[in-house]
Amino acid sequence: MITADAPETFNAWYQELYPKIYRYLFGLTGSHPEAEQLAQETFTGLYHMVSSRREVRNPQALAYRIAHNICLNHLKREKKYKDIIGRKAVLSADTALSREESLIEEQKAARAREALARLPERDRTCLLLYLEELSYSEISEALGVKKTSVGKILARAAERLGREIQNGDRP
Repeated sequence: MITADAPETFNAWYQELYPKIYRYLFGLTGSHPEAEQLAQETFTGLYHMVSSRREVRNPQALAYRIAHNICLNHLKREKKYKDIIGRKAVLSADTALSREESLIEEQKAARAREALARLPERDRTCLLLYLEELSYSEISEALGVKKTSVGKILARAAERLGREIQNGDRP
């Protein structure tokens, strides 16, 4: 358990979790400045929970839950639900790829991001958390669903994502 009596522990968690939370928030917002702002708000919220002496058994899952809620509130305020595009696939600048291969890879990544954006929010979020290598328990805690439901949600989300990628904008 982290307590306010151990700021070095909180700092260690911040150092470990900030990049993960930032990537997750960037995946939901598609914006670096928004992801940075929301990540800071996440850790402010986590710090307030810790300093209020609330028992924190799993800071990583709690941080993802706080990040998720803060992001949803932000998106509601900004009315950006329609503009959410998951951006998990980032192309590396591999010089060995020809220009044509690079364009093909960019198109595939764009199609995957668009397909991810068309998924229901819970499916998209569950996939992004899984890709961040959270355990089923942590995903369950972060999303507020039963641990036994996580595998089913992931399987259905992956199936839907595959269909979305294959079908594109076709009905």
